[in-house]
Amino acid sequence: MKNENSIFKEVTKFATEEACIAHFENIRWPNGLECPKCASKKVFKFVGKGKTDKDRFLYECVECHYQYSVTTGTIFHNSHIPLRKWFLAIYMICSSKKGISANQLWRDLELGSYKSAWYMAHRIRLGMQEDGQFCQKFSGICEVDETYVGGKGKGLRGRGAANKVPVVGIKERTSGKIRLQAVTNAKATTLATFIRKHAEKGAEIHTDEFSAYGWLDSSEFAH
Repeated sequence: MKNENSIFKEVTKFATEEACIAHFENIRWPNGLECPKCASKKVFKFVGKGKTDKDRFLYECVECHYQYSVTTGTIFHNSHIPLRKWFLAIYMICSSKKGISANQLWRDLELGSYKSAWYMAHRIRLGMQEDGQFCQKFSGICEVDETYVGGKGKGLRGRGAANKVPVVGIKERTSGKIRLQAVTNAKATTLATFIRKHAEKGAEIHTDEFSAYGWLDSSEFAH
């Protein structure tokens, strides 16, 4: 059976930096380019040179002359790591049931140092925290799952869940929309708070057999 969400598909889709920039540009400015400083729509693109003489894909506002990149003001801001590696890191973290360590990101993405991998994981965790703009609740059939993000902490032994940050996510099956949030733990009360905050009453919630979801059978989300 063909896997529509395989890592091969992600690698193919985001094979070049230009493809990643175009994809992120459409996500960030779905209604057309906009200046993040003055909100003007009069923006043009150009290619500049970075400190290492590599091409930089930039934008300039005609109104205020502010120059910026597609990553300005995002979790990718001021990072020299290519977007294609950022996108793969996000995919790996979000698709892993047991969590991804910074060491694994370092090895699999061939990053320059462990520090860079830790930095990526930390930024991605911050990006998973709740954003105030997401206030509309999900409805219909929704899938909820939790995972753990992070690596071995200083002074800690092992790489179990106790040394990682739990992240819970909800997906609305019809639209495909996904919402992720870093939480303090994966206990029933925490998961219940997350689900009730992000799903409409009567939504059909699907989970795995993790015991912390047992309360769903007698709740407003029972099906």
